Amino acid sequence: MPSYLITGASRGIGLGLVQQLLKNPENQVIATARNPSSSKGLQELREQYPDSKRLIILTLDVSKPEDIKKAAEDAEKLLPGGLDVLINNAAILSNVLATVDEIDATEFMEELRINIVAVLEILRVFKPLVSKSTHKKIIAISSVAGSLELAPQYPAVGLTYAVTKAGVNMLARRWGKVYQNEGITTILIHPGWVATDMGLDGYEVLKKSMPKPPISVEESAIGIVKVIEETKFSDTVLFLSNEGTPIPW
Repeated sequence: MPSYLITGASRGIGLGLVQQLLKNPENQVIATARNPSSSKGLQELREQYPDSKRLIILTLDVSKPEDIKKAAEDAEKLLPGGLDVLINNAAILSNVLATVDEIDATEFMEELRINIVAVLEILRVFKPLVSKSTHKKIIAISSVAGSLELAPQYPAVGLTYAVTKAGVNMLARRWGKVYQNEGITTILIHPGWVATDMGLDGYEVLKKSMPKPPISVEESAIGIVKVIEETKFSDTVLFLSNEGTPIPW
């Protein structure tokens, strides 16, 4: 039974990934969220999938190192065979339409903390569990916004968010090659422009520069899961869209 752990699973893409993965009766899914009891989506899934081995819900506030450590300890007890797929999905978006002169530095620091530093902390704590597994995959949900080559196409929206995603891309490019020597596959995935609260922030500006309208959470999740399942060890470290096509760095 392949095992998956998803951060930021209370809503949006994270919740969509949990829903999609659970459709395969062979999968075991650990959904983590800052406050699971307040997530209507997770509570509905708990009722739909009462088997506590198929769906495990853990509290994990990625801004708190003690939460990350506790979640890893809990996961280790639940997964004696290791964690097959770690999906770093949790992220925040601020300063959506702010220009360089308008960026709130305090909000930017929090964005850097959640979107980059927390990813690093989660990676370090969960990597030993991934190493014990059969599939050994680490997935980072990134964004086309983090592409340096494509950056001039989106100059007016999400500047600080783009910086954090470029940072995650660099981290993954580095750790991916190191961990490849230990048999671990690392992939970055752009989920598409998704119709979530975060994805639609700045919609009026985004729609002028995006080639296609936003897609549903379900469509995004289906694509991401397909990419994860089809990813091979030799694919380390690729930056792919939810359709499996390469994205320029």
